[in-house]
Amino acid sequence: MHDVIEKFGHSIVQHGLYNRRIYLMKLHQQDMPLIVAGLEQLAREKGYEKILVKTPVRNKDRFAKEGYDQEALIPAYFRDREDVVFMAKYFSPIRRRVKDRQRIAAILSLAHKSKPNRSRKRNHTYFKIRICRPEDADEMSRLYKSVFKTYPFQIFDPHYLIESIKRHVTYFSIRKDNRIVALAASEMDPENRAVEMTDFATLSAHRGQGMANRLLRAMEKEMIQQGIKTAYSISRSLSAAMNIIFVKHGYAYGGTLDSNTNIAGHIESMNIWYKHL
Repeated sequence: MHDVIEKFGHSIVQHGLYNRRIYLMKLHQQDMPLIVAGLEQLAREKGYEKILVKTPVRNKDRFAKEGYDQEALIPAYFRDREDVVFMAKYFSPIRRRVKDRQRIAAILSLAHKSKPNRSRKRNHTYFKIRICRPEDADEMSRLYKSVFKTYPFQIFDPHYLIESIKRHVTYFSIRKDNRIVALAASEMDPENRAVEMTDFATLSAHRGQGMANRLLRAMEKEMIQQGIKTAYSISRSLSAAMNIIFVKHGYAYGGTLDSNTNIAGHIESMNIWYKHL
């Protein structure tokens, strides 16, 4: 069972019982302001616990009037350099209550103390970084299944991976002996010259060897070549390693999406990190 991604008016939303929320992923300005009431109606009809909207900052006050609070911000995200804000409204007092808040704060504090990584260590010759092709989808899905108990998008499905490769997602792999041992994805928003750095996963036998660092470095290089100006990530707030990696690569903290995503078997809060390339 996974949430669906579909058009809602002229906008794009993800919703379903898997995450028990609506995520307004791409707002078309033509849908304002009627979409505000439409999203709430859908949430109440389906029994969802949260609505998360990703919107140009010009709409912030309109959503705030309807009970939305800002959870994160990425400055100068859009092509015209307008900020994007992530705003949330909750329909469940339990969902609003954040688990592990003290642990999340401790991990953020630890990450912020990290120093930027200036070194450019050479990859071991037996590790090869390659961009994935559709014929890699079966092996990619098996790796993701081995790493994550649950995931908010359908990366366990080879057909989903193939379709995303054909559209706007570039998957990067690290291979040893021609076998994929680590993966990550650059999900591009070409219209706004922005990219989400996401879907990082490493086989357990190869953790602690800097795989995510190597992938992120290669991803940034490729995205710069494609004219991308802003990179961001929505990272698990309880993953100290991933939060530290983004700080070391010069990303800034944009905020925390509370009780947001069904990943690794339960609902977790997610941190926003961003960088202007």
